[in-house]
This record gives sequence, C-alpha cells and structure tokens, in this order.
Amino acid sequence: MGTLQLNGGGTLEFDDQGSGPAMVFLHGWSLGKEAFGKQRRELSRGYRVVIPDMRGHGKSTKFASGDGIGTLAGDLEQLLVELDLTDVILVGWSMGALVAWQTATGPQRGRIGGIVTIDMVPRVLNGDGWQHGLRAGTHLYDVDIDLSKMRDDWRAFTRAYVPMVFASGKAIERRELIDRMLELVSDNDLDSMTNLWQALVHADFVATVQELDVPTLVTYGALSQIYTEDAAIWMQRHISKSRRVCFADSGHAPHLEEPQRFNQTLAGFADELEQQGNE
Repeated sequence: MGTLQLNGGGTLEFDDQGSGPAMVFLHGWSLGKEAFGKQRRELSRGYRVVIPDMRGHGKSTKFASGDGIGTLAGDLEQLLVELDLTDVILVGWSMGALVAWQTATGPQRGRIGGIVTIDMVPRVLNGDGWQHGLRAGTHLYDVDIDLSKMRDDWRAFTRAYVPMVFASGKAIERRELIDRMLELVSDNDLDSMTNLWQALVHADFVATVQELDVPTLVTYGALSQIYTEDAAIWMQRHISKSRRVCFADSGHAPHLEEPQRFNQTLAGFADELEQQGNE
C-alpha cells in the first residue's frame, strides 16, 4: 500500500501491485478499493494494477461539502504524475467512470490510453431530454429523500441499497457478495458519503463523453437494477472508438459477479490497445 500526500492537504491511500501495462481501477460510491480485490489478485500477474481509495473512502482524506467529481479527478491526476504512469487504462465502476471521463479531458489526458466503464451512464438523473439515467427516473426519484435516509440510519440505508448493486433475481446466489459489501460500506464516513452522493447525482457528462477520443470499452450487466441496456447502447453510439460488452449474469457489478470473464475481457482490451500502439 502507498500513501500520496495531496497538494491541497490530506492523503490518498492506494495499492500498487505487479508490473507491465498500467491499469488504474476507480471504485464506485461507498465501495472502496477492496471492491477490485479479484482484479488485483489475477491481473497483477501481467499488468501493473493501481487501485486508490478515492476521497471519502478507507483511510484517504474525507470528501468535503463543495468538493466535486473534479476534486476526485484532480487527486487521480496527481497520482498518475507521482507514479509516472503513461498509456494507462482507466477502469471506472459507477462513480469511478465519471472520474475517468473527467480525467480523460483534463490536463493529464495524454497519459490515458483507454477507458473501461462498468455499468455507468454520463448522467444519473433523467430529465431535460435525457432518459438513460436511473431506472426510476426523476419523477420517482428524490435526492433529498435518499440523503435523509442516509443521515437517519446509515446501516438501514445500506441494507436496502447494497442488494440493488447485484443482479436482479439473484439475491440468494449473491448472498456472500452482498454480505461482504455490507461489511465494507458499514463503516464509511457519513458526511463523506452524503457529500459524494450529491456530487455524483448532480454530475452531467453527457456532452463530455461525446467529445472523447479515447478507445473505450462499455461494459454492463444485463440484470442491472440500476441502469438499462439502452443506456449502454446509447454510449456505444455516442462515444467514438467504443464498443460494448454485456455480462449476462451480472447486475451493476460485473467485475464482482463474473470476475473471470471480466478479467479476461479487460486483458483482451489491453492487448488490443498494445497491438494498435505497435502498428
């Protein structure tokens, strides 16, 4: 484990394991770097695997009110520079995809060789012509209600939220994963979680992703309870140099639910990029 001293104060904890082409994994909201344990163990045999605990998670500095996705991207940019990583594949799960998109259009974009998104869309809330956000839609979803539930009883909120991360209709089969995730999220800093949630749900990268010029792999779960397949199709159509891969037995977390196939898919994407770079 490494510790990065952030320019604005505080620290960022990260794992750095293996050697070879670099992959940086960016976790989702409330689920830190341990969510990529299966990728670290297998892929570090042939790649350099870097996994930070983004602000608000693990032992990294807290995520303060007023911070945004740009704050997380700024931390990642500093990490890329500190480790001198180039031709990096950013693997962004859920919220992590937003950080990847922000970084790919920021001052360190030249270090990014590819992006892999995991069951995520460029805008969470529907409305104003955008209908590929949360399944419930803005007319049924109220940000303030969820924030109130988090503050009133964080553990009760997570018991309702975590099963939604996994495949629809698979609660019994996914019980071990659900229980493990509940352990990981239960001790999160509540202020960081609510501040991050507000930053996440109000972010809008719809225009940004359509301007990306980075090879992109759009992965998603066919049984996702969070987003629809139509959202993945939209991204493939609107992000240049992109293709999509569906994980038939997964929900919002294919890297956890089908880790072997996910790791093989990711390694294949990395090999394709390397071959293209050698041509």
